[in-house]
Amino acid sequence: MPRVKVIGKHAAILPFKAVGAELAGVDDAEGARAALREIRESGDGTLVFIPEDLAGECAADIGLLRQDSSMVVLNLPSQAGEPGLQRERVRQLVARSLGVDLMGKK
Repeated sequence: MPRVKVIGKHAAILPFKAVGAELAGVDDAEGARAALREIRESGDGTLVFIPEDLAGECAADIGLLRQDSSMVVLNLPSQAGEPGLQRERVRQLVARSLGVDLMGKK
């Protein structure tokens, strides 16, 4: 059965529990990598939310997870880390699907 999993600092992700998401409270990128590996090994269809700052540090693990068509990984905006990581990802997806970079680089 598909599920929703949220990875991040416990205080920041706690509100997601109210809507039934499974929480993976982590303190750093290594903890996030471990949570991503656990999700990948489970093989269940999963929607994963992860803050942009952690996503930037775990890009290789997220790439492996995205290879499975039953897994979806979305970045949550965060105040820490590199802004616009999600915008860049969407820009790449649009350019790949349409063959034209409509959004352009900033």
